[in-house]
Amino acid sequence: MEEKIRRCVFQVLDATAGTKGEGVYLVSLSIKGSGSGTSIEVLVDTDTGIRIDQCAFLSRRIRECLEAEVESGGLSGDDFNLDVASPGLGKAIVLQRQYSRHLGRLFRVTYREDDGGMTEISGHLREILFPDDERASLVIEPQGKKKAGKKVSSENRTLRLDRVIRAIPEAEL
Repeated sequence: MEEKIRRCVFQVLDATAGTKGEGVYLVSLSIKGSGSGTSIEVLVDTDTGIRIDQCAFLSRRIRECLEAEVESGGLSGDDFNLDVASPGLGKAIVLQRQYSRHLGRLFRVTYREDDGGMTEISGHLREILFPDDERASLVIEPQGKKKAGKKVSSENRTLRLDRVIRAIPEAEL
């Protein structure tokens, strides 16, 4: 059943050219439970930010695809809960592609130092660098959070993306 769900989600996303779903990409797909207790969470985004009407459009198309599978032993609409949404604030960035639409926003970033230790900083994402060696980096302007009791420098920090453990966009107060 999980394979049928994945197939329907990808089939719908692949067929979005020229529709409300054009430009939408999959961030994550989570399938929990089985049988009538199946919960499907599809997180999607676009490079400019997804709209609610796009989520509703995709939700209808995915549901139609899943219900069409009933004849071949698939699911009926009563057998599953489907949620198609944007990752939103507070959800960790999963794909490198997501960073570009968050330029200028406040982030909480946990990253690995050269010595193997972990550091967390909060700051604004100022730039995404793609140098010739193809090791992407984030430029963060820190907000003066503390690291183990010491104040972090207010100079911009360049963090290699392969050292970022978690990056979460946050609301500004």
